[in-house]
Amino acid sequence: MTVRVKAGAAEIVALRDGEHPLNREWHFPDVPAEAWEGQDERPLGFGGYLVLADSKVVLVDTGWGPYLGPPGGLNAPPALLTELAEAGVTPDDVDLVVFTHLHPDHVGWNLVLEEPVRPRFGNARYLVPRADWEHYRALEQKHPNIVQQAMPLDDLGVLELVDDGHRVTPSLRAVALPGHTPGHTGYVVGDRDAFLLGDLAHHPVVLDETGWVQRFDLDPELAVATRERTLARVEEDRTLVGLGHFPHPGLGYVTRKEGRRAWLPL
Repeated sequence: MTVRVKAGAAEIVALRDGEHPLNREWHFPDVPAEAWEGQDERPLGFGGYLVLADSKVVLVDTGWGPYLGPPGGLNAPPALLTELAEAGVTPDDVDLVVFTHLHPDHVGWNLVLEEPVRPRFGNARYLVPRADWEHYRALEQKHPNIVQQAMPLDDLGVLELVDDGHRVTPSLRAVALPGHTPGHTGYVVGDRDAFLLGDLAHHPVVLDETGWVQRFDLDPELAVATRERTLARVEEDRTLVGLGHFPHPGLGYVTRKEGRRAWLPL
């Protein structure tokens, strides 16, 4: 079920592609089991967000997609396009596809792989953080979803590289949040009416335990510093945030409960 929320003059729609159980020992290999005691067994969500602003339809991340799923699979068929339809949006309605980063679970619906290979969102430009593009283009070994769904964007003529501060639309701005990947990027909606934070955190406990390093934090020290700085700011400002791996819709507030940072979902 799609969830809509106003953010200033914009509207954000949370889109679920799927979810599967969080293997905590695998995702957080350096965190001892006893530290997890009492934490919710929340599934790991996958999906994206629509931002409807300035007469533009912007899709932020495209989930796992229909071709390759995570280890263990999704618990149901991938649903991003179904959720788009429920929001009244067709793939051809999307003006811009923007990415928080190029991990395989964020690019999966980019392209139709049946011949001829073509952009699924046929009228859209695909905006990729420059540092991520340069990093993954140079890697010899890449996940198949990155190879199939991200790397062809340039040859198809739909790629646009963006940097920190890029204005996607007048009401949507890219903000560098490096560490998880070199180009990991969040998107501020309006006058900080909302902040889509990508993979800044994968589980609500990490809002307080900011030093817990997730397996895919490429630069752990930088990821921790970015996480702490950003969470402190959104908590202080009481900014609506989007965290796509949190339970659907992944929209809520960073708040305090018994002296610790906690998640207050919508």
